[in-house]
Amino acid sequence: MWICGRYSLDVSQPLVMGVVNLHPASFASVSYRASVDESVAQALNMVREGAAIIDLGAEPTNPQQTTTAISAEEELERLLPVLRALVSRVAVPISIDTSQPKVMQAVLNEGASIINDTRALAYEGALETVAASDAGVCLMHQGDGGDIKIIGQFLRARAEVCVAAGIAKQRIVLDPGIGNGHFGKTTEQNLVLLKQLDKLGAADYPLLVGVSRKTFIGDVLDLPQEERLAGSLAAMIIAYQHGARIVRVHDVAPTVQALKIIRAIELS
Repeated sequence: MWICGRYSLDVSQPLVMGVVNLHPASFASVSYRASVDESVAQALNMVREGAAIIDLGAEPTNPQQTTTAISAEEELERLLPVLRALVSRVAVPISIDTSQPKVMQAVLNEGASIINDTRALAYEGALETVAASDAGVCLMHQGDGGDIKIIGQFLRARAEVCVAAGIAKQRIVLDPGIGNGHFGKTTEQNLVLLKQLDKLGAADYPLLVGVSRKTFIGDVLDLPQEERLAGSLAAMIIAYQHGARIVRVHDVAPTVQALKIIRAIELS
């Protein structure tokens, strides 16, 4: 089980995390809505389609840039209205994609159940903020993806730091950080990493993987992000078959359907 505040998520079967982007510079325009009401409606529809988690993010991770940081104040201005509107209306945990301790504290106070940190709680105060809560946390690797063992060592080391700080193992999931640009990996490294997920050596922790509409898919298919759904589903299936148990996606319904077919075949 992945313990996320008042929620206990069964990771013995695949879970879909639906992405709602709250910044116009986010690379995947398919998941960005310009208003609070539209963002809330999008999240509610994702839950109806089968999302087990909703992930809200207001800091863009544009693959054309390696640094896209915005202020904590701007993040909160975009996050809080949507979070407040959703927290009493959905029966699934709400995850917040942020690295800033000030943002973490504010969203935890408002009912967020998961902190999804692309910097693995490295910023000063982030570790202590999450440790003082009962929220789940996702720790991501950023940087060179040429050595699967090094990625696994980094993730396990960060998990050990979290456990030492008082975060129970059952609250932690790991993310190898598949992606170009902000995530620091080349297209070839992303492809090899997907094929080698089961060699991460992180069996004590569930794996969360996000491949949806990413640059490496566009590089292989020579398609813009708006046309990468089929490639995203193929990469997601490979990730699941190699150990991913939570998949972070922009397209919930087709992902849920694909996973249902896979599970039906597995259980037949």
